[in-house]
Amino acid sequence: MKHITAFLILLSLLFTLSAHAEPLTFADDLAGVYTYPEGSSEDDARYIYRYCYPQIADNSDIALLINTTYQYTADDALGFEVPMQASDVQEDDPQKIVDVSYKITWQDEDYLSVAIYKQVTSGNELSTVISGHVFALHGSNAGNIVSLPILLGILKADETDEWYKERQTAKADACVRGLVWDRLQEMQSDGTIALYEDLTYEEFEACFYPEEDFYLDENGNPLFFLLPGSVAPEDAGEFLITITMEELLDEI
Repeated sequence: MKHITAFLILLSLLFTLSAHAEPLTFADDLAGVYTYPEGSSEDDARYIYRYCYPQIADNSDIALLINTTYQYTADDALGFEVPMQASDVQEDDPQKIVDVSYKITWQDEDYLSVAIYKQVTSGNELSTVISGHVFALHGSNAGNIVSLPILLGILKADETDEWYKERQTAKADACVRGLVWDRLQEMQSDGTIALYEDLTYEEFEACFYPEEDFYLDENGNPLFFLLPGSVAPEDAGEFLITITMEELLDEI
């Protein structure tokens, strides 16, 4: 995501963006398939990479920025990560399949929220990685992905003071980590989940980055995710924890 953010900061300087009051409409997905060895079919490939990202239908500057985010993401993966991972799969290894898909989780006049799912299958092994993108639809940051402190209003998108940016990010992170940790302990106590027995707060802190590990749920509230294997055995799956904006603003 850091590569995406740096690229879009440069791109967004080229545009003067206005509010996007009308609901976004979507074009055909940006989708494709990569197989290895080159020229192999999906039936006989050792490695398959399939991707599908949203694209906005209109010609606005906001649409261009959002579309470019995913075009850049796909090109970046196909140019570097995918070929390297493909070449690591040997002839006697089980076929490895990577499927990247998405879900629009929220849209209003202020934000578009997208959850990205990357599922990796290798033989009988299956793993899933989630990432979240929340795009601003108005203001100076329109068309760009916003971090949690910007969403909460405790940091301006055009802030240039690095010390202040780090402080506000750390403040948002600490607030969310405390709330999510308490929620996990409650779920552990009532038997809903079984965390690692020796899990410490420091280990939890090291694997959870609230400023990026979220998207907006069906009510427009931040939904934070912990990936499989991070705080509990992998077969427990991911943990999805919603914290309302009211709770966050009251706590922070």
